[in-house]
Amino acid sequence: MDVCEVSEAKGLEFDYVIVPDADAASYPGDDEARRALHVAATRAMHQLWFCSVGTPSTLLPWEG
Repeated sequence: MDVCEVSEAKGLEFDYVIVPDADAASYPGDDEARRALHVAATRAMHQLWFCSVGTPSTLLPWEG
């Protein structure tokens, strides 16, 4: 298991990626947050999980 920040993962690939803080506070709806989520999402080769305890980021299509 590797634990790193999104900025450290650019250019790498992982079998599974979990973004544990995909909430509005960590990823507000601005361009910088959108780019960071794109990097996180494109690192996963098999599974990608977005988790949020608070209000989910508006950048993600949440259902619920």
